Amino acid sequence: MGSDFAVEIVLAVPADHAWTLVGDPCGVTRWYPLYLSCTVDGATRTLERADGAVVVEDLLSRDDEAMTYRYAVTAGLPLAEHEASFTVVPTGTGCRVVWRTHAVHEDASINMEERLADRQRDALEGLRAVLEGSGS
Repeated sequence: MGSDFAVEIVLAVPADHAWTLVGDPCGVTRWYPLYLSCTVDGATRTLERADGAVVVEDLLSRDDEAMTYRYAVTAGLPLAEHEASFTVVPTGTGCRVVWRTHAVHEDASINMEERLADRQRDALEGLRAVLEGSGS
């Protein structure tokens, strides 16, 4: 079963500060413990995961002014379709980080929102720890 869903987090840091980390294609290794290493070659990002998987993604688009980028997993995971994006939205006192996902598993009976959303929320809490923690 395909899923289109979004998870988000409100952060007490300026949007441009959050974008410095969120907008860095390899910044994910600093706040999402599942990812151990990252390389970018042109528009291809390769991530090594703690479970041994190597995920290959296409970096589809990026808009630094709007603080958003889109990417798609192309290899390494059992997905028939995937596209996702990160957007940092300024608020009066900080920002919101919105992670939108469209995903269809190779096994169409698997609900991707049920499989991924809680993990993504936990990852965003890791982002909060880095950005709002004393080491930011």
